[in-house]
Amino acid sequence: MTTSDIVRLLIAALGGAAVGLERQWSGHAVGPGARFAGIRTFTMLGAVGGFSGWLWTAGVTAPAAILFAGAVTIVAAAYVAGSRQDIDGTTEVAALVVLAAGVLAGLGSIRLASGITALATLLLVEKSTLHALVRRIDDVGLRSGVRFAVMALVILPLLPEGPYGPLGGIRPREIARNKVLICCSKPTSDLTIDA
Repeated sequence: MTTSDIVRLLIAALGGAAVGLERQWSGHAVGPGARFAGIRTFTMLGAVGGFSGWLWTAGVTAPAAILFAGAVTIVAAAYVAGSRQDIDGTTEVAALVVLAAGVLAGLGSIRLASGITALATLLLVEKSTLHALVRRIDDVGLRSGVRFAVMALVILPLLPEGPYGPLGGIRPREIARNKVLICCSKPTSDLTIDA
């Protein structure tokens, strides 16, 4: 095992620790409504994911897959047990994200793994802010946002680059990209005016 392998495993474990710290801090790991994991369990899940990824790169694929599948099974069992009292699955989904990011770190994609972990932790920490934002969106704003997302994320990538026409002046993707840029100022301003 090289130094870079150790760094990859440490990043996987620290990513799990970051998510676990938030789960512990927010009270989801203790008390009567506790979910299955806190800082220690999430750290170990990150390490298991990282070790699975490292084993995979070392060519030991069967044990890597078994180790990863075992961790996913534990998370699924925790959700089944926890859903008898409460249908909230945020902790279990966070655990799956930690496992996936851990595998990515173990495979060597440490930037992607770190980004995923940071984004997941941010989403968990900003729960009340995100819920308040959703409560402020009215029907018109929701419809506009969905239409914008479909235009920007589905239609725009599917349009041909061009050029078309007798003089080669029609470029469908460029026209749509400009439309998206013009439209993006309106939904953004609707969401931030009251902030």
